Amino acid sequence: MTTPLEFSAPTNLSEVNLNPRGKVHPSPTDWRDQTLYFLLPDRFSDGEESKRPLFDRHHPEDWKTLDKVAWMKAGTKFSGGTLKGIESKLDYLKDLGVTTLWVGPVWKQRCDLETYHGYGIQNFLEIDPRFGTRQDLRDLVDAAHERGMYVLLDIIYNHTGNNWFYQDENGQPTDTRSYCYSPAHPVAGWRSQTGDCIANPQSIEDGVWPQEFQNWEWYTRAGKIEHWDADPWENVMHPDVEFRRGDFFDLKDLCLSKDEVLSAVIKVYQYWIALSDCDGFRIDTVKHLPWEASRSFCGAIREYTESIGKENFLLLGEVTGGATTAKTYLDIFGLNLDAILDIGEPPKKLMELVKGFTNPQDFFNQYGGVDELGSHRLAGQYHVSILDDHDMVGRDGKYRVSANNNIPACYEQTAHTVGVQLTTLGIPCIYYGTEQAFDGNQNRHDFSLEPGADLAITIDRYIREVMFGGLFGAFETSSCHFFDPNHPTYLRIAAIARLRDQKSPVGLALRRGRQYLREISVNSRSFFWPTPGQVVGWSRILFTQEVVMALNTNGVESQSAYIGVDSSLHPAGSQITVLYNSAWNDDQLRHPPTSETLTVELYQNRTAVHLNLPPAGMVILA
Repeated sequence: MTTPLEFSAPTNLSEVNLNPRGKVHPSPTDWRDQTLYFLLPDRFSDGEESKRPLFDRHHPEDWKTLDKVAWMKAGTKFSGGTLKGIESKLDYLKDLGVTTLWVGPVWKQRCDLETYHGYGIQNFLEIDPRFGTRQDLRDLVDAAHERGMYVLLDIIYNHTGNNWFYQDENGQPTDTRSYCYSPAHPVAGWRSQTGDCIANPQSIEDGVWPQEFQNWEWYTRAGKIEHWDADPWENVMHPDVEFRRGDFFDLKDLCLSKDEVLSAVIKVYQYWIALSDCDGFRIDTVKHLPWEASRSFCGAIREYTESIGKENFLLLGEVTGGATTAKTYLDIFGLNLDAILDIGEPPKKLMELVKGFTNPQDFFNQYGGVDELGSHRLAGQYHVSILDDHDMVGRDGKYRVSANNNIPACYEQTAHTVGVQLTTLGIPCIYYGTEQAFDGNQNRHDFSLEPGADLAITIDRYIREVMFGGLFGAFETSSCHFFDPNHPTYLRIAAIARLRDQKSPVGLALRRGRQYLREISVNSRSFFWPTPGQVVGWSRILFTQEVVMALNTNGVESQSAYIGVDSSLHPAGSQITVLYNSAWNDDQLRHPPTSETLTVELYQNRTAVHLNLPPAGMVILA
């Protein structure tokens, strides 16, 4: 039985109740069995899609907004997505093959600022009313659990919102100061609900809450970060480097080296576990946390969750800066993060593999210890595979995988980029809208219509489109929604995800099996490792089960190839079943035929299957 929530949120940490509000939902046995879906609450759904038309992908130009200036400006403001809206789309997500939601930050933001993304917290113990209520959050988690799904909450404890003002050189209030190691910059006062500078918070909308955070000594007050990485001669883990002490632009850095500050944020997020019954945290900006602070936080959260019956609560960290930095925060003994987001180079390699831009071995070699994270990738449980996301860190611009893609097979190519995630090592994560082939990119900005805009600050908006039909809809639209379960990309992702999620030997092999890149043969040539633009084959093997994937990385031409398979598992003359074929029609994608097979041949002294793949086509065999 779930206990209804109290009417108002606590205002002091002393009032926080850490007893679970209802029956505690157990954690997954192994997070490798999950398929994640990341969404921003403001941009996903308001639950009112039935009142708006569905976008017609066959005539996209007919749906473009007539006022692009208004469309661009709408991207910088709250759009109206809610927790109730997310709950209303759980069946849409379950049918896609999603098993775990990663929900962007829902904590209360400043009422006077447009931090729609949720990363500028004003009240750590409350839900932003634009997203809903604490009860709405618990209802969402309960509804997900009823469907066999899990929920990760996106948390921030490196910094708070822009809740107070520095003093500038003339003694006037200012949002930011240049970075300075010492002494700490002077403070002018708290930010009021109208954006004015005041001496003390007068209401729950002023300053920052809970009350314990209204202490100037809890903040580093070092000014904004200007050098986002360590210099080559600096110890990257040193707690005093600039990127660990400075503010995120105007978001104020917390001094986590103080025990009382770290203890406070630990209690804050233990409270949200007790209240929401969530199943894990995605932890923001981990690189900017001192290593010791991260370890202490993770240890305290893990101890609390184990005490209430969540034995495998996931602590997933965002660690920018490459494999070397990421690996320092991973700890296979459970003393720090459980897993990291594989951002930066890996998503770029994934995209370039599927589009035929790079040597396939560049992607598959990541799992063989080429960089410092290689052995962790090989285990599969320590990294979450990301393709698109809300930041696109490490990519040479802000753009989704579907951006600037005009090939006829663009929908299939996008689906199969996710398909590679679903069939290679790691925990796959889909970014909202990718299943509808959203094509957001920074080039949608028109400087002639918005002169003087700071592109470096504003371009994130173009990869954070509204899905439910608000003023900042995808493809430069407004007032139409994009929840189309018949979209070619959605159907293909769903078909592959269903295979991965099976409790059968095939599903287990796709989630936990060893991984091998396969040699190919074309035009009677001897077998060789595939090159850019050719058919790529790979296997997942678990005990006696081999699953074979083949992908045409040429997006405009059909291709044929022999793909090598394991001779002990698939001897010559045996039959191998086609589990997925991207050329199937919509009904076949939903209800795969069971009689389609291929014969394993003895070809050039090895066992292989011969495949004909359309542009960007993909098959899965077992």
